[in-house]
Amino acid sequence: MMDETFSYILAIAALVIGVMLLTGHGAVFMKGGNTQARSRKYDEKKMEKVSGICMLLIGVATGIDAFTTSVTAKIVYVVVLFVILAVFVFLLKTKCHK
Repeated sequence: MMDETFSYILAIAALVIGVMLLTGHGAVFMKGGNTQARSRKYDEKKMEKVSGICMLLIGVATGIDAFTTSVTAKIVYVVVLFVILAVFVFLLKTKCHK
């Protein structure tokens, strides 16, 4: 039961943060690290959009995972997360780079 509740909370948080990033109100989640170097290297608006889309996908995947119980579904969930993160890194390196 605790695992399901945590999955619901994580899914809702990812969806809310994803929407905030997509609408341009989530800049607070993009802070940290060397912001000057990042702003010189990456287009901040594109980076927010890509991050928002990835957070929405992670939220949807986590929400679906909360309803599944089989081991196969859990493995598929982990694979989907790795694919989302790999695409995220690829898009940051190619589309968001100045």
